[in-house]
Amino acid sequence: MNFSAKQAWTTLTGALIFGCVFACASCMVGPDYEQPKPIPVESFRPVEGAQANPKEAELEGWWKNYNDPMLTSLIERAEKNNLTLQQATMNIAAFRSGFGISLSQLFPTVDLGGGYRRVQSNQVTNQGSTTQAAPFNYWQYGAAMPSWEIDLFGRIRRGMEASKARLEGSVQAWRLSLVTVRADVANAYLAVRTFQAQLAIVKINVDVLEQIYKVNKSKFQAQTISQIDLSTTAAQLATARAMIPKLQASIQQQCNGLSVLVGEGPGPMQDELRNPTAIPLPEKFVDVGIPADLMRRRADVLSAEMDLQAATAEIGVAEANYYPTLSLVGDFSLAASDFSGLGSWSHKVYSFGPTIQWNVFSGGMITSQVHQKQAIAFRLAIRWKETVLKAASEVQTSIGNYAGAMGQMQAYQTGLDEIGAGFELMTARYKAGTIQLNDVLDFQQEVLKVQVGFVQSRGLAAQNMVELYRTLGGGWETAEVPDAGRDAFEKNGPDMLKSMPSLEQQAQATPAT
Repeated sequence: MNFSAKQAWTTLTGALIFGCVFACASCMVGPDYEQPKPIPVESFRPVEGAQANPKEAELEGWWKNYNDPMLTSLIERAEKNNLTLQQATMNIAAFRSGFGISLSQLFPTVDLGGGYRRVQSNQVTNQGSTTQAAPFNYWQYGAAMPSWEIDLFGRIRRGMEASKARLEGSVQAWRLSLVTVRADVANAYLAVRTFQAQLAIVKINVDVLEQIYKVNKSKFQAQTISQIDLSTTAAQLATARAMIPKLQASIQQQCNGLSVLVGEGPGPMQDELRNPTAIPLPEKFVDVGIPADLMRRRADVLSAEMDLQAATAEIGVAEANYYPTLSLVGDFSLAASDFSGLGSWSHKVYSFGPTIQWNVFSGGMITSQVHQKQAIAFRLAIRWKETVLKAASEVQTSIGNYAGAMGQMQAYQTGLDEIGAGFELMTARYKAGTIQLNDVLDFQQEVLKVQVGFVQSRGLAAQNMVELYRTLGGGWETAEVPDAGRDAFEKNGPDMLKSMPSLEQQAQATPAT
């Protein structure tokens, strides 16, 4: 075979190898992700006192339906300063970097370096004697490509799929944190207002009992009632007074919790909420939509799906180990015994070539790894279904809880309307001596129960409405995600060359709407 034929054969062989590599590089082993099929769940059922309108829920700015400027202010402060949200923001930044690490594996790693050594070597002659060569200098600099894996069967690209899904999942986790923080702030604030309303009722009850105790003390001194009657009044008064520090402690506890939610230290919040106001309650019930809406709106459902997508891609990463890996290795440098020789092209030293590795026996390790990844994916598919069912269940439960609290409040309201005039009449009759002390005290306790029950049921209804907003999962749709996650859902993943704000700036950024 002459030289030109050899050259043609070499060219043809190289072209065939390049064509095979290019063709293999376009295929990926492992299953492609398919979105889970919707789970058939019947529409939400209405309960007495609360409808279940299938119209899509309007959840943007739901807290404004309470018409309470303080509540709105607290939620805005929490959006800006809440530490849980800031941690979720940093998670997005971390997973974005994780995607960048996966992406970098598609490209070669090139190292630049240089060095100097003073070399002294010994040589062994054929007779077995050793001669010592003269020492010399060794100067060298250049570039090296340790190993560049060509992604023939999609191991790296499947890893990128998994990293992208985890990044998207971190964005959904941030949205879940946003929804949760808003609801937690509202619940804590409503609890403060509820305890304050109870405290006001108890203080009024203490004032009434103190008046009765003074009247009874005068009657006891006049020997018109017994010591037992006076002691009974004193016991009732002591019990009522004991409720005051307990309610004050509950208010302080909720204020401290609110302080954490808005990213502040304890103390100032108690001063800020010192003046009691009425327990806010939306005027109308919210539309709840249908269960299928939850699968595209609940952030925990979307996050569970992203976990499933990542696990599906990991199966492909494991299956790629069944196949050979092709890597390119190379280096180029200039080396000389004198520093001035480093500029001479004749002193070049280089090597370049492919390496192929194929694990033909591993004692079943690769198969076990594939089965492990498959089992994880199946488990996450089951968890996704469970998350969807829990979401629907939570909404239905919240509807029932709200209706129950509203029913309680209306019943207590009816009782308050009826006993208001009766209490004043009974107190006047007792002072006139026409009824017994026990009748007054018993009636007073019943009045107290109804008043406290009304306040508690109103607060519970307001909190149950918050829980319904939370379980519906919305309100995040128009909130801008942190900078690190704004391009997470692009088809090819985020642009890793885009300049990003500092981590501190990202953590403190407010979710704009």
